[in-house]
Amino acid sequence: MHQRRSGREFVTRPMRFGLFLWLAAAGAALAQAPCPCPTPPAGPPPLWSGSAELSFLSTSGNTTTSSLGSGLEVDYKPAPWTVIFKAGYLRSSTDGVTTAEQLNASVKGIRDLTPRIDVYAGGGYLRNRFAGLNSFITGEGGAGYKILVGPVHTLRGELGLGYNREDRLVGGNRNYASARAGLGYKWEFSKTAAFTNDASYQRDFSDSENWIFSDKAAVAASLTATFSLKASYTLLYRHEPVPTFKRTDTATAVALVAKF
Repeated sequence: MHQRRSGREFVTRPMRFGLFLWLAAAGAALAQAPCPCPTPPAGPPPLWSGSAELSFLSTSGNTTTSSLGSGLEVDYKPAPWTVIFKAGYLRSSTDGVTTAEQLNASVKGIRDLTPRIDVYAGGGYLRNRFAGLNSFITGEGGAGYKILVGPVHTLRGELGLGYNREDRLVGGNRNYASARAGLGYKWEFSKTAAFTNDASYQRDFSDSENWIFSDKAAVAASLTATFSLKASYTLLYRHEPVPTFKRTDTATAVALVAKF
């Protein structure tokens, strides 16, 4: 289920936050149920792993709406390297008219130098015409530091330099160098449930008013060894958006996730 704001709202903000918090609480309560099966001994981490998720909402009556979301993550971990590929798609429509559509993909390679310090390089692609972007292409490299290493709490910060290209619908295209700071946090509050939050701040070297902040919070609770339920809230704020478009986009999602 997705609700997205980019010029219009599908539900009110109190309803959206209420739904998100209710699902988060339900997931946490579900996760607290003890498993009757003994826990097998932990083995070495698999070389390949990943997850796929899918969400869908359809309503009819005075207004017909539908929302479809999907996501994919594939991790490859030949120590001391980690390679992460992510992709996602979101589409919403009202009365047969598309009101939101977004496609994104990214790849990132991380190499551990010490148990806490690493270096990384990666790139990303975003297409979101309802935010005025035909494409937003990024490339970046930098270093990361593991502030907390678990097992309950993990926190990693990173600093990087990059180059961005924006193909805009209006207002002319942009190419610029940038700096970015990011934080990734995970709290495993039970054996079957976790809270994650990833925040990022990016600034244009050539224009101090052109900066972007993004944040994604999610709660996931396992249903079986393979399937889990995830509720997430994503915020994207562009201080200098494409002309005639708004600064803030948000998305609320509840998805069924399959691990492989």
